[in-house]
Amino acid sequence: MSTPPEPFGAVARHTAFLPRFWDKSQNVRDIWRIDYGHPGFSQHTPPGPTDNHQPTVITRSWNQPAPHRPEETWPYLHRGACLACTWEGPDRRRTDEAVEDAHDHTHPGWRTLPPLPERRGRHWLTHATHIYPEGWFDRGGPTRTLRTGIEKWHLPGKAPGGGYDLAVEPPKKESRMAIIETLPLAEAQHNEAA
Repeated sequence: MSTPPEPFGAVARHTAFLPRFWDKSQNVRDIWRIDYGHPGFSQHTPPGPTDNHQPTVITRSWNQPAPHRPEETWPYLHRGACLACTWEGPDRRRTDEAVEDAHDHTHPGWRTLPPLPERRGRHWLTHATHIYPEGWFDRGGPTRTLRTGIEKWHLPGKAPGGGYDLAVEPPKKESRMAIIETLPLAEAQHNEAA
């Protein structure tokens, strides 16, 4: 008897995961599923495919050497995935890397959008809709938000239209050094005046 092929794509993987999740006699940590809190995640109802490409993240327990770095052990594997098709990204160590892979698939060009300030004030949405492409948020497009606090991860469902709010670190400020030595020019001028 041959084993059935492993399902492929976020919707199929999560649908196959749910019956095993509720069967407490099985260990399901090593089964691919939609990551908790990401679009399509549910503990009860299998997700349905979306009409247009929407990003999500699938995850599984790993606790093995990293795929390309045997000296590192990764506790989990993450992959960007799509809720409309069977596309899956490469194995990643961190969730945010997988989120970015998924956006490369579902919303090409997102990396070139201007970052927005953190959401404050009543005019933020008007500002965002004017500088992002027309219909961007209607298609579940992400926002790129400058984050200065300690929370610098990507947040699912926090953009207008339900897309991700992708964290962007502000550019680093250039540091300037003070000169402590006396400049030779000042010394020469001082000698001439004397």
